[in-house]
Amino acid sequence: MGSRGYQPIDTPLLEETELFVRKSGGDLAGRLYNFTDPGGTSVSLRPEFTSSVIRHYIDNEESLSLPLRWQYSGPVFRYSPAEQGSYRQFTQSGAELVGATSEDADIEIISLAVSGLHEIGLDGFRLRLGHLGVLHSLLDEFVSKEGKSDVAGLMERAGEVGLLSGSVDLGIGLETALESMSTEAAEEFVLGVLKESMPEPVGRRTTDQIVARLLSKVRQANCPDAFERALNFVRTLSGLCGEPQATLQAARAAADESGVDAAPLDEIGALLERAHSIDIGCGISESRVSLDMGMARGISYYTGVIFELVAGDDGTAALGGGGRYDGLVQALGGSEGVPAMGFAYNVNELLDALLDSGISSIRAQGNGVQTNGV
Repeated sequence: MGSRGYQPIDTPLLEETELFVRKSGGDLAGRLYNFTDPGGTSVSLRPEFTSSVIRHYIDNEESLSLPLRWQYSGPVFRYSPAEQGSYRQFTQSGAELVGATSEDADIEIISLAVSGLHEIGLDGFRLRLGHLGVLHSLLDEFVSKEGKSDVAGLMERAGEVGLLSGSVDLGIGLETALESMSTEAAEEFVLGVLKESMPEPVGRRTTDQIVARLLSKVRQANCPDAFERALNFVRTLSGLCGEPQATLQAARAAADESGVDAAPLDEIGALLERAHSIDIGCGISESRVSLDMGMARGISYYTGVIFELVAGDDGTAALGGGGRYDGLVQALGGSEGVPAMGFAYNVNELLDALLDSGISSIRAQGNGVQTNGV
């Protein structure tokens, strides 16, 4: 990455907890290792680098000129139940491009991430593309800013949550039933439907809080049909994944049917067109590129194009990923309108994938990947 103008940056291992919960939300906020320091400040081991990098930019904004290209590598910490078998401490290596927008910036970051895997001799991985702009356009119609992370989190867990999977029919008589019930009765009813499929908190809010917020939005809406239409659209969108052009066409049809602004889909179409003309995959075949409209990545600061690099026959080995997060600088106290895009590798997963592919550790080290980081 240094050969492409990305300068190294080092961020603290320990940051104030507020930095990570103010905008990250989603799954990440519930996986922090946090405690109160002797001065009474809530602090956390960093769960990722992006927020810390942006905090550094904000602290030094007056002396920096955009665009900025930074690269980093080091340990991060995220809690996970022991039975899940995932790392609680692992190494991330990645890059952030701050102050550049347009398809060129998106392509620069995605191609950087893809080409890095080729450079260490790793083949056979897949590129999954997504875009959160469609979901945000939908939510702007009826959900507050604070509620967006809840719905995005539910969308990420669409396979688990009945609300989006279609296993729960909330449409028939929903507005009549909820309007006629007391708040307590309505919450008890919805909790009874959702409790089993939402056993753990999503982000910083409990299941009860999420249900209360959803009920509040239904009660406040003058047109309950719009709420039902939105749920149906999110359910449809979360199930669209496959060959990029066919998936994009299906997403356009779903947006048109629901009356949702399809402008973000134009961004995806333009990105795919540009990517094809300049070989975004740096040799990756088109058959290993997919468009997944249900991808949310579990971090709520993403605003546009997102992507993941996956390996394994079932595509469950997450080698890395990233996306566009144009609102994060302002959300953390910086200037308005500063765009940004970045990605990170999970180095531990990279090493596992290299071993599985039969590439020796000597070759891997010679290309820049070592067992203790990058």
